[in-house]
Amino acid sequence: DAVGGSLAKERRHNIDLAVSRLNGVVLQPGETFSFNALCGPYTKDNGYVRAPNISQSGYGVGGGVCQVSTTIFEAVLGLELQLDQWEVHQTSGVKYAPVNFDCAVGGSKDLRFTNTLDYPIRLEVRTQKGALTAYFYRAE
Repeated sequence: DAVGGSLAKERRHNIDLAVSRLNGVVLQPGETFSFNALCGPYTKDNGYVRAPNISQSGYGVGGGVCQVSTTIFEAVLGLELQLDQWEVHQTSGVKYAPVNFDCAVGGSKDLRFTNTLDYPIRLEVRTQKGALTAYFYRAE
């Protein structure tokens, strides 16, 4: 794990929770995806726990979900999809992505994109052996 220690388990919990809410999402042509609409709010009441994140204190409820949004963002860049909203955490970047290729979510920050393809697409997000991968497939 990129973040060691006792809170690594909590970060994995938040990542797994977000992944479970995104797996299998289908976007029809012209439909817009919103990460926050599917995964938020990032609160204890919504199942998230306190974990390391990119903030002044270095911890927050939902820490780790931005690693999921960043992974999906990077997959979107390889497709002909319309990127509607995306913001970086900070100009210095994050440990798990190249500078300016991360994607912060929460509050007013969201990952939003529109399916501009002529067919529906299905999102699959997987965690395996400490790696996080996002795939887009043509949905039938």
